[in-house]
Amino acid sequence: MFKINRGLSVQVCFDNKESEAVKIAINNLKTDLQKAVGVTADDCAEVQIVVGTAGVSEVINEYTLPDGMYKDGKLRKETYWHKVEENKLIIIGSDRRGTIYGIYEFCEMLGVSPWYYFADVPVKEKDEFVLADDYEKLDYPIVEYRGFFINDEEELEKWVQTHLGEETIGLKAYEKIFELLLRLKINYLWPAMHVNSFNMVPENGALADRMGIVIGTSHCDMLMRSNNREWVPWKTKKGYEDALYDYSIEGRNRKILKEYWQESIEQNKNFEVSYTLGMRGVHDSGFEIRAFEGLEGDELFNAKVKLLETIIETQDKMLKDSLDYEPVKIFVPYKEVLPLYDSGLKVPEDFTLIWANDNYGYVRRYPSEKERQRKGGNGIYYHNSYWAGSGRSYVFMNSIPLTHTKNELTKAYNEGIQKLWIMNIGAMKPLEIEMEFFSHLAWEITKDDALTNDVDTYLADFIDRNFTGGHGKEVALIFNELQPLANMRKIENTRFLVMRQQ
Repeated sequence: MFKINRGLSVQVCFDNKESEAVKIAINNLKTDLQKAVGVTADDCAEVQIVVGTAGVSEVINEYTLPDGMYKDGKLRKETYWHKVEENKLIIIGSDRRGTIYGIYEFCEMLGVSPWYYFADVPVKEKDEFVLADDYEKLDYPIVEYRGFFINDEEELEKWVQTHLGEETIGLKAYEKIFELLLRLKINYLWPAMHVNSFNMVPENGALADRMGIVIGTSHCDMLMRSNNREWVPWKTKKGYEDALYDYSIEGRNRKILKEYWQESIEQNKNFEVSYTLGMRGVHDSGFEIRAFEGLEGDELFNAKVKLLETIIETQDKMLKDSLDYEPVKIFVPYKEVLPLYDSGLKVPEDFTLIWANDNYGYVRRYPSEKERQRKGGNGIYYHNSYWAGSGRSYVFMNSIPLTHTKNELTKAYNEGIQKLWIMNIGAMKPLEIEMEFFSHLAWEITKDDALTNDVDTYLADFIDRNFTGGHGKEVALIFNELQPLANMRKIENTRFLVMRQQ
């Protein structure tokens, strides 16, 4: 039996060769033990928690890993294993994130919610914590990359200014955000792009990599650049003030754009990131093609296709020439780029195609049989927050029902969208329920015992875990009846209609 009693101590055993990401999680484990059970870490304690990463830690060499940690003869990515052995709890991960997820799974079992910071969820304190002799758990994710997109984040920036004392979303905020993602078993993030540029503070990327989070950029930001906040300051500093974000203009302008992208590759090449390839305008605007003035109809359309192919080939070659490994490369056929793709645009087989929903919760496109066989696989960009013109936005509260999200993403997975899922969460708050539901769904989408198999059961469990009173079942039914009503008449739309009537 593994038993922790309040006021006593626990020995947390790990190898100093563990990555910084695992060590950060171990420190949080020690803090959570103190919060939940009032115990301290002591190297002389009889009760032990043994933490280790396969292939890294010698502390776990005496343990034989179960068959479930392997697939096709290799360790599964991001897999963790819990096992009680006498007065020890063993936590082993197949890689650094597997170990981290195993640690934070145990922290939540102790009574520390992933939302202890961002939603002020109280720690469930206890006098003792017990795991039976036969306790054992092995778990791993189904979708490989599971992430969030912080978008239209002005409200989050104000929150950060108030509570963290930063002028904008920066290192203090991202440290808290990355920890939240890992506690939710999320591994991927498209960071804020409107209030600042993630890339312009190199320490942001270093922190993400140190903590174990993969960073990417959205459909309009190529090669880890955030154009809305980077392009103008960059070209001004370089003295290229006449340069345009337009690859149709040959000669010097193209050389400047390549320099802009290359510097980003060099900055991020030692970090775990994904690279978005292709091109759209600055700040999510349309493809800029000043050199094509005078062209019309099919001639203009075909010129756009050829230009975009040239851009993709150029960017792909830059990555191959700069990196000694195969990065995750994504292409997003979204908005005006989709018709170009449908006309036969050549996209390399190792690119992951990211399909978008219709902004209102419906997946509007599934990969064809040929696209399903692509080496790079397929992903989904799903909105649970959407900023648009008056009468179309929903950013104050999420009005996409959980049942609808589950239905659409389940269909997407069954249709071959299985490599990367990312959800637009706006400024994060107040989408705590939706964020956690999405993280569970991406982790367990094909598992028979998935908590998300029944939305009412999932929501009741979420409420009971994060609130006192034991009213989860009753509140879940009310919440799941409210969401379809909110979806039919969105809060923002109602406000707009009232303003018009006045």
